[in-house]
Amino acid sequence: MLALLAVGELLGMSLWFAGSAIAPQLQRAWQLDGAQVAWLTVAVQLGFVSGTAVSALLNLADVIPARTLFAVSALLGAIANAGLAYADDLPAALASRFLAGACLAGVYPPAMKMTSTWFRDRRGLAVGTIVGALTIGKAGPYLLGAIPAISVRAIIGLSSASAAAASLLIWFRYR
Repeated sequence: MLALLAVGELLGMSLWFAGSAIAPQLQRAWQLDGAQVAWLTVAVQLGFVSGTAVSALLNLADVIPARTLFAVSALLGAIANAGLAYADDLPAALASRFLAGACLAGVYPPAMKMTSTWFRDRRGLAVGTIVGALTIGKAGPYLLGAIPAISVRAIIGLSSASAAAASLLIWFRYR
């Protein structure tokens, strides 16, 4: 179960830095300055904080089963992230990034809850594994960007596909 949750987290969190990984290409295409480029990353953080606040206010973690919250959030995050591939200006890109961040608030915390619930013994190892998967997953778009001549749309599409795969994996395999 730990391997399943770790793979789900790794794939789901690929959305986090997808915008940052393609920022240099967007900067050239849209002639953005440094502050505007930074907003591609900041928007995700603000979305995550907003999503976490809404989730806490609505008590979603106790109302919706963690498996469902994770799967739905990862799928919605994949859709929000895919919008970045078709954004033609900074405001549209920032909206996509904000929404993806808000959806990630339904991916990371439920994964921690599932891990903590499942692993009463060796919980530290389990939580550490999930945090490691999260860290590697966030770096995924940069790894894709290292492929010569890969397009912006391919990086965004693959990160969205990863999150969608995480959604399906957790929905169908987590028990």
